[in-house]
Parts: sequence; C-alpha cells; structure tokens
Amino acid sequence: MSIEEEDVQELAGEAEVMEGEEALEEEALEGEQDETQATPEEEQQTSGTQGTYSAKVVNDQIFEELVLGPGIAEEVQNVWRTFISSAESREAAGEAIYAALFDAAPSLQSLFKTPRAVMAMRFMNGLNQIICALTDPKELKVVVETLGFQHLDLEVTIPRVIIFRDAIVDLLQVELGSRFTSKTRDGWCTFLNYAGGAYIYVRVTYAERLRILATSWAMATKKSQDELDEQVNAEGVAEAEGREVDGENLGTSGEGAGQPVTAAVLASAKDTKTKGKGMGWLGFKKGAALAGQEVLGSSAEKEGSTNTSVPTTYDEMFQFNSAVMGFGTHTWMSEVLASFDTIVCNVSNSYRLQEECDVLSLRMAKYKGAINLAEYKAVMLASLRSLVKDWSSQHEIAWSWLWENVERMIKALMGKPAVQERALASFLSSLDDGALGLVRREVYAQFFALAPAGQDFFKQSTTRLHFIADKLVSMTLEMYKEPKKMVEDISALGLRHVGYGIPTDLFGPFVTACVKVIRMLTDDDAAEESFRWSLNLISRILTRVINEGSTIVMKAINVNSGKMLKKAVACAPRGKRALWVLNVQVGTQSISPLMWAIETGSLDAARAIIIDLLTIRADRDRYYYGMDILFERHWNIIQRLCLDAPGLLPTLLDGLIWRSRITENGQRRVNYYIKHLVVDSDWGFAKAIEWFTEFGDPKIVCHPILSLVTDMVWGRVAYRTFLYGKAWFLFTL
Repeated sequence: MSIEEEDVQELAGEAEVMEGEEALEEEALEGEQDETQATPEEEQQTSGTQGTYSAKVVNDQIFEELVLGPGIAEEVQNVWRTFISSAESREAAGEAIYAALFDAAPSLQSLFKTPRAVMAMRFMNGLNQIICALTDPKELKVVVETLGFQHLDLEVTIPRVIIFRDAIVDLLQVELGSRFTSKTRDGWCTFLNYAGGAYIYVRVTYAERLRILATSWAMATKKSQDELDEQVNAEGVAEAEGREVDGENLGTSGEGAGQPVTAAVLASAKDTKTKGKGMGWLGFKKGAALAGQEVLGSSAEKEGSTNTSVPTTYDEMFQFNSAVMGFGTHTWMSEVLASFDTIVCNVSNSYRLQEECDVLSLRMAKYKGAINLAEYKAVMLASLRSLVKDWSSQHEIAWSWLWENVERMIKALMGKPAVQERALASFLSSLDDGALGLVRREVYAQFFALAPAGQDFFKQSTTRLHFIADKLVSMTLEMYKEPKKMVEDISALGLRHVGYGIPTDLFGPFVTACVKVIRMLTDDDAAEESFRWSLNLISRILTRVINEGSTIVMKAINVNSGKMLKKAVACAPRGKRALWVLNVQVGTQSISPLMWAIETGSLDAARAIIIDLLTIRADRDRYYYGMDILFERHWNIIQRLCLDAPGLLPTLLDGLIWRSRITENGQRRVNYYIKHLVVDSDWGFAKAIEWFTEFGDPKIVCHPILSLVTDMVWGRVAYRTFLYGKAWFLFTL
C-alpha cells in the first residue's frame, strides 16, 4: 500500500470519528438549549447556587468563586463518599467513571493518552480535589484553575463538558438509586458545569499570556522564534508527514531559510574519537550538562572575581542575581534552572509540563535543606526584567501566573517522593523468588490478555522476557533514587524503541497489566501507589520520546524502503535535509537514522540516505552537499561500512565524485572530493586508507577516487619519506 493510500484511509477514519463526535456535540447543544429555557429563579432554586452558575448551563464567560446553596456541598460530599465505599476500591470506582465516559462518547478516547489504570485514578483524584474543596469557594477556585491549566492543550468545549457531566451523573444515578436525590443531582451538575466552564475560560483567557511568555522568553534566551517553535514542536520532523512541500520554495523564504546545515548544527550530536566523549556508532549520545546545573554559589562567586562581562542570557543573569540576592548556596535552584526552559516552552502542553514537574520534584527531593519556591520566583523576575526590553505589567502578570501554577504542581509532590521511595523499596525487598517468578509470568499473561497485538513484539526467549520484567520492576525504584540518570537512560531506551517500531498504544495496557500484578502481591496502598506513579512516569517519558523520535525517515527505515525514504526526505527544506537523515534528537539523547539503518540491515534505506546526502543540489546561488556533515556526524563511517555493510562502499565512494554533464573536446570536468579521505577533523592523517587496506577487497581499492588518493599520498608525502628511511640500507649494500 502506498503512503498516499494510507493517508487517505487515515483521513477517512478521522472523518468518521469527527462525524460521530459532531453528532454527539449537536445533541448536547440541543439539550442545553432546551435546558436553558428555565428561568433564572428556577435555576437558583433547583441548583441551590448563589450567583451566575447553575445546574442547567455551562458558563464559560466568567470565572468566579462558586458558592453553593445551604447543605448542597455537604450532600455532594456524602454522595461521593457513598459511591466510593460501594465500590470494591478507589481504583474500581475510578475505572467505573472511566468506562462510563468512554461509553457515553467513544470518539473522545483520543483525548486520553494515559494508561487506563492511571487515567482512572487521575479522574478519582481530580474529582476528589474538587469535591473536597466545595465548602471553601476560594480554595475551590484555585483547585479548578490548576486543573484547567493542566488542560490547556485539550480542546474543551461546552458540548464535551455536557457529555462528561451527564455520563458521571447518570453513573451515580444507576449506582446509588434513590439515594441520589434531585437536589444532589443539581449540586453535581452545578459544580461539573462550573469546572468545565472554567477549563474553557482558562484556555481562552490565557492565550495572550502564552504569547507574552513565548516572545519574552525568546528575548531572554537569545533564541529566534523559529528555534522556539522547533523546541515546542518536539516532533518537528514527524509533523511534516503527509504534508506536500513545494520544492521550488524550499529554503528560500524566511530569515535564515535555505542556510546549509553547518558543523555547529550537529555539534551536539557529532561523533568524536576521544574516549569518554565519543558515542557508540549508533549515534546515541548524552548531552553536556547545562551551565545552570552547576552549584550556584561557588561557581558564581568564582566567576564574579575574574569575569566582569555583563550577563546576556537568562541562565547567566539568573546565576548573577541569585548570588547578589544571597541565594547562591541554594543548590536546589540549579535543578529548577536546568528544567526551566522545558517548562516555559511546554506551558501549553499539560502532559509534558506535568512530566517535567514530576521529574523536577524527584530531583529536588534529594536536596536536604529547606526549599522556599518563592525565592526562585524573585530571582526569576529580577533576571527577566533585566533582559526583556519592553517589560510591562502584563509581563509581570504572565510570568507570575506561570510560576504560581508550576509551584502548585511541585508543592503537590513535595515530601512525597521520599515516602514513596521507602514504601516501594520495602515492598520490593520483601519479594521472594516465588513472588518475583509470579511477576515475570503474570505481567505478560495479563498484558497479552489486554492487548493480543503485543505478542508480535515479544518474540524473545523466556530468559530475555524475565530479564525485561525484572528490569522494569527495578527501574520503578531507580526512578526515585536517581531520577536524572534514569531520564537519560529511558530516553535512550525510547529511541531504541523507535527503531524497533513499537506502537505507543501498547504502553497503556502494559502499565495496567503491571499494576494488576502488583495488586495481587500486596495490600499496602502506599507501595502500590508508589509503583503506579513511578511506572506511569516511565511510560509517559517513553511514549513522548517515541512520538518525538518517530519521524517519517525512521518509519521508512523500519520497513527498509528506499522509495519511502526518498519521499520522506523530499518533505524537508534543503537546508535541513541532511539533519533529517543524520540526527534525531530528543532531549539530550540522539540517534542517527543512517547508522540505525546499517545496524538493523535496512540497506536499501541506508543506500537511499547516502545517495541523498552526496547529491549536490542548487537553489539559485546556494549549493547543498552533505559530504562535510556526513563525516562530521560519523567520522568512522568508512570503518562501519567495511565491517557491517561493504555493499554500500561503492555507493559512498561514487558520491564523492562529481562529473559534469557537459563535454568539451571529448572530455568533461570531474571533481574528486577527497578531503575526508586524507585528513580527519583534527587535521591529522585520516585512517580511511588504513581501513580499506584492512578490508582487503581488490575491487574497492581500484575505485577511481581511492586510486587518486593513494597515488597522491604516495607521490607527494610517502615517497620521499620512504626513500629517506631506506637510504641507510642503500649505503650499506
């Protein structure tokens, strides 16, 4: 099946889903219009509310405090406790709500990207937070605003709110029967309408704040808007899938468009020959630590005595201000500083923002002293005021709003990681060999029952599967102990899963299966919750890395299709064409599609990549040729081809020769690009000839470009040195 046919089928499927969803939304709107015929007096009497919120209408025009009528809040809380106690457990109650929502609107399943077991508990926790705060309008507003902030990236609409509201209320009516009175029903509808309307209000109102944050952050970090867009859209390459691009206009519009990818672009992913700095030949690499990850105190003081340059970036200004304001010894600030760029760039992506705050809370939990998050806000605002030229009260409000929401997320977890780590460590240490054997067997049994398609991706031996299960269990504890290292390791693992072509929709059932198995082994709610939270965080990181790394180039490599790969790179701007096939970057981890193709035996795709890189392309007066970038990214490309894909050596060597199509007097011009066969990146003598000699293929060494290189090296360098070395031998004859 061609790519076009697959895209058409996908669009057709999406159209069917949208039609179903639109029908539900139309019905919901009609229902709402019918409901709104009630008079304001009737609404206030039935709902028991005071003000502009009611059980009939979803008000998304304002966001004020919700004051329920006398006894309404207590009645709602009593019903909620009754519902929880009637279920087998809180998890069962959450799964009942989850199932009710999906039965009411199957088309809304695409909104939920989290495993079922985790999403069910998220529903429970969210509803429980709101219900517990019903008696305190001020606290309720803060809770709802925080939840709305976490839903910024979701398109919450009034019809969808009505669908959710009716599904939950109908479930309670069925479960509780006569105990669910009309007064209680109105109370539930009122606060659900209030929460849904608030989500919509927050999303609409804060759009301008998001714009202010983006522009001022670009100014503070000296980033162009294009760079910020690329960072926010971490799936930048993947987003081009199925998109038609006009080749005539590529690389010619916009500031900096059409610029060739230079060595600086790939510097963070470039292979080096120094032990400890070099990557494996697959191209995996850990990024260098950010400047802000240093201890703020000693580094700032030392630099202050010798360096008088004015700070020009946010990191530099933050370190300077923290030392001046007396916070230089607060090392926890360096952890926040290291994550702050990701936080700002993903402020509208609730899943990514929550993930970063979760990881940040784990890192900050290792800090032994007192943590006052308001101190970071003070240094942050002082630094931004110095860097943003047009700073105004709107900037002050926007940045204060951002930090207040981030602070709430972090505070919600402060103190918990240490407790969860102890609970999980105690539970895992209590498992004997029999219990571990049960985990190894039941995890896969439960997973295959939930997702039979997963069997196609677990074809290893039983020993290997048991190792994976053991590693998974140990990773949940290591996530608490060494969060920074684990994020790096999980990112590298996720990029490997990109090469394996693992569907991300299998992670949800796998997490659910693991949680079910743990339930079989313990009644300790704290240990179970610790395991669930850690495993959920691991699965979210893996899912994000796979989604960001699953570019159309990697998909073409997975099926070993040169034709698909040509079509994939045709979507790329000329200036970024080489980057698409040489580097997939997710966070501080990177993988080379070219090297992955060679290792996995996808030689048709690898051949297409090499041909594409070594094709000279012109755009008016600008030329693009990927030779330099190829050898900068993989200085040992010839050695790897000699060992793993010798059939690609002629393709590589042919690409280093350019022959003119115009002949003059029976001859035509030929260019031989031999720089990287003669010298390396440090201008030392390259090992290319040595590798070809060790390879020992007489056909390859007769290639025109190798003949030229060897003759040149012999005639201009080696010949004279050889004679000098043998002169003494000649005199002694």
